[in-house]
Amino acid sequence: MPYLSEEELLELQTQIEDAQEQKRVNDFAHTKALRDEKEKADKFKIATIILGVVALLGVAGTIYFMNFNTPSDMISKKEYKSRVAVLEKKIEEQTQNINELNTALESKSNNPTSSGSLNDQVVYAVQIGAFEDKDLSLYSDKFVNFREIKSGGFNKYALGNFETLEEAKRFRREMVKLGFKNAFIASYQNDQRIKIEEAW
Repeated sequence: MPYLSEEELLELQTQIEDAQEQKRVNDFAHTKALRDEKEKADKFKIATIILGVVALLGVAGTIYFMNFNTPSDMISKKEYKSRVAVLEKKIEEQTQNINELNTALESKSNNPTSSGSLNDQVVYAVQIGAFEDKDLSLYSDKFVNFREIKSGGFNKYALGNFETLEEAKRFRREMVKLGFKNAFIASYQNDQRIKIEEAW
């Protein structure tokens, strides 16, 4: 049997200890690698579950809001087109009515004195002045209840279309308070000036 010296025995023991140490390191590295792999797999599973739950919630929310915002009595395309046609016809009729009213309004505004005659009735107006050098004819088309009378080189202006003399008197008093000291009441029938005595 071969003989081992003490140095060889120590060297052999060191080699055994190194081999054991190397085995422990390898085992630890292997165990750590397995643990890391398992941890990664667990994290991946958790992330997949979370993403699945989020996706499921998204789909559920979309379905809920679609049902919430979609009327339960959905109509067919044919019925929808029929309703649109009816609405378009109503809009066209209303547009035609508006155009007719605008035409009537324009004709009345272009002839303001005739609209003030109240169909053969006597009306009263308050004349606020007669001027030689003032001409408001450019503006009179736009004034409501404004009367312009051209007579003897004068442009006379009157306000109001009152059905009673009492209304005209009250308005004249207000015009005097506003500074039209010479304002007086005039009467008209069919857009022609008549004497107040004839109006009674």
